[in-house]
Amino acid sequence: MFDNIRGIITFEAVAPEPETFVNMVKDSPVSVTNMRTAHGKIYGDVYRTDFDEVKKTAEKLGVQLCISSKRGSVFTIRKYSRRVGMLIGLALAFAMVAYLSNVVMIVEVYGNETLSDKQIVSLLEDQGIRIGAFIPFIDLREAERRVTSSSDNIAWIGLRSKGCKIQAEISEVSASPDIIPTSVPCNIVSSRDAQIVEINNVHMGMLVRMLHDGVKKGDLLISGTVEDGKGGVYYAHSMGEVIGRYTDKVVFRQPFEDERFDYGEKIVRKKLYFFGLKIPLYIGRNNFGNYEYDEETSYAKLWNIQFPVGTVTSEYKTYDIDNVTYSSEQARTMLEEKIKLYEHNFFDGEAITVIDKEVFFSEDGSEAKAVVKYTLESDIGVTQEIMAK
Repeated sequence: MFDNIRGIITFEAVAPEPETFVNMVKDSPVSVTNMRTAHGKIYGDVYRTDFDEVKKTAEKLGVQLCISSKRGSVFTIRKYSRRVGMLIGLALAFAMVAYLSNVVMIVEVYGNETLSDKQIVSLLEDQGIRIGAFIPFIDLREAERRVTSSSDNIAWIGLRSKGCKIQAEISEVSASPDIIPTSVPCNIVSSRDAQIVEINNVHMGMLVRMLHDGVKKGDLLISGTVEDGKGGVYYAHSMGEVIGRYTDKVVFRQPFEDERFDYGEKIVRKKLYFFGLKIPLYIGRNNFGNYEYDEETSYAKLWNIQFPVGTVTSEYKTYDIDNVTYSSEQARTMLEEKIKLYEHNFFDGEAITVIDKEVFFSEDGSEAKAVVKYTLESDIGVTQEIMAK
């Protein structure tokens, strides 16, 4: 065993005077074993550390000396020591695989309808669940509790880790619709002061008001208390459409002295995202004053596997706030734009018809004002449950 550790070299020698070479080797302090002659050549075994001494003797006598074979663990170690880089690389690869399998690389969201994936991911990031986070350090049950308590729109959230993925299943709070079930008796009353101009689709209930009648807010339009013609009374869920014409007044204002946002060029900055760290890829600071900010992260992917490495593209939209003075004509033009925007937001796509519109412009020393009087038509009926006595 000790010889195996030290290493044994078998040499091969061709000597002009073989006896002289053999005697000198035997008389030297070198331990040579298994000396033999075959086919005109001299063979012998010597420890690796003593081979140089045999070599010197051979040089003195003009003997041709070479190594026939090597054996022992020392040679095996030396052989593979030249591949230490490969061994280190394999070790690092195994370590990286073990590490990445415990690092969040993908966050998947399920079950959300009104909330966007981005909103939910932001809530999870507040609890330390983000790309690059070390999964064994994350308390998923505590994170579930905190996310649920921090959002009024989430009724329940389930978090689980699957390899390098965190999966979040969401159940949102569903707002109870303000609709009375058809099995519940109800009246239809007026939602505003109006004049009835059309009555459509009265399926159930008894019509109380007639065409062209004027009604006030809360007046009964269709009654759910119905007589059966035989002296009896029953309650029904009133259904019908009552179109009313009414007026509405909206006031718009535009100061003559106002602030205006003067936007400059868009500035793009990039950062290296590496396991949660954001390393700037630019020189200097972002001293932009006032700006609007947006960013997008692009992760490296391999075979649809997302890694916590990528680039962060940040966009800075700079602006200055200027104090401006508007003339009467300019203020009036801005008021007209506000009126168009209001009508687009509140009338377009809605079941509201604009019958007439009157606009009254006025101004004082500080602002211009537009008073718009609309004549509108829409369904004015709303359901009201009948409370049984």
